[in-house]
Amino acid sequence: MQPPDAEQRPERTAYLPPRAAKARKLILRTQLGLPWLLAATAVAGVILVAGVLLLARGGRPGSPWVAVAAVTAFPPGSLTEVEAPGPHGRVVIVDRRGGDLRAFVGPDAACPAVPDGPGFRRACTGQAWDADGAPRTPRTQALARVATRFARGDLYVDPGAAGG
Repeated sequence: MQPPDAEQRPERTAYLPPRAAKARKLILRTQLGLPWLLAATAVAGVILVAGVLLLARGGRPGSPWVAVAAVTAFPPGSLTEVEAPGPHGRVVIVDRRGGDLRAFVGPDAACPAVPDGPGFRRACTGQAWDADGAPRTPRTQALARVATRFARGDLYVDPGAAGG
């Protein structure tokens, strides 16, 4: 016969014996069951899918970053203009002079931007900018500087940061 208080006590599924208390070991008295197995399998599946997606992307940044061109298209010490990804009529001007890389998004023109001291200009339109993209001539639109990233030999820009 069971003691009267045994019926009132709930069955313990885990307990901490006195010797294990110092090591903080929890002793399980029952199996965890199917829900625990399914949860562990689901977590393993999520980790697997995340790993596959990361490897498939190959280290390339995701949205909003867009590829402009291979880094080799922008040699050190040069000023290079390429068509901007996205809306037509926009260009990315990449300035690698002075040991730094700066990229600007601005309107396209009949002639490319060329170096002009620390800044740059377009001779066919009479537009000129300083090294930060601020206009140096009247009726010239400022160029929006954009963030840049390198990944797997390509230059990426965030055109949304330029507001354009």
